[in-house]
Amino acid sequence: MNYKFSIISTLIIFNCVASDIPEYEAKYNFESEEISITGIRQFKRNQNDYEIRFDASNLIASMMFSSKFNIDNDMVLPKTYDIKIRPKFLKRDQSVIFNQQENFIQSNGQKPWQTNITESESIFDPLNVQIMIRIYINSGFERFNLNILDMEEGGFKKYNFEVKNSETCVVNNIEYECKILERSREGTQRIVKYYLAKELDYMFVKIIDTSPDRTNKLELKEILSFG
Repeated sequence: MNYKFSIISTLIIFNCVASDIPEYEAKYNFESEEISITGIRQFKRNQNDYEIRFDASNLIASMMFSSKFNIDNDMVLPKTYDIKIRPKFLKRDQSVIFNQQENFIQSNGQKPWQTNITESESIFDPLNVQIMIRIYINSGFERFNLNILDMEEGGFKKYNFEVKNSETCVVNNIEYECKILERSREGTQRIVKYYLAKELDYMFVKIIDTSPDRTNKLELKEILSFG
């Protein structure tokens, strides 16, 4: 498995209805041992069609992640997930289609595969799973499980999520009350911490991905628009 790619995919998406989820545009910085890059992340909707998108570039790299989906009865229904990465050490093109009618997921590009799914399985991509997290947190859940797509091999991996505590987060000199949510999976030492701001409907202000040999971070730098 390409572990570096898995980390970037993860970092780079309450009793509510779809219309209550605020759109936003914000500047985020991604930092790892190999690269530090700042880009624009957007969450936008057109009626019941939603997209989370992250675009970033600098002199040595460019990245694009896009997740398109619907929301029905507080459940994310994935449609497509696309990535294009151009740093020399991580060049990657991949396009994933969720065929809900035929019950399969298909990946094209540098990692081709096809996975059959059942109607009872809810599988999320690395971006739209963040919307499901916000739905659960807003509903008051302290612990829950979610299935996240395995971008390398197809299928999915089941992750455990648990709220650990709260702390004050400061973004651009503004303080927010953040819930700290931890993601883990049995049999691994990798821990992902999500910092979710209550005042921003639990929008992500920081994600820290830690394993025994590395730490990577995605951090909000500036909100350009919200709601």
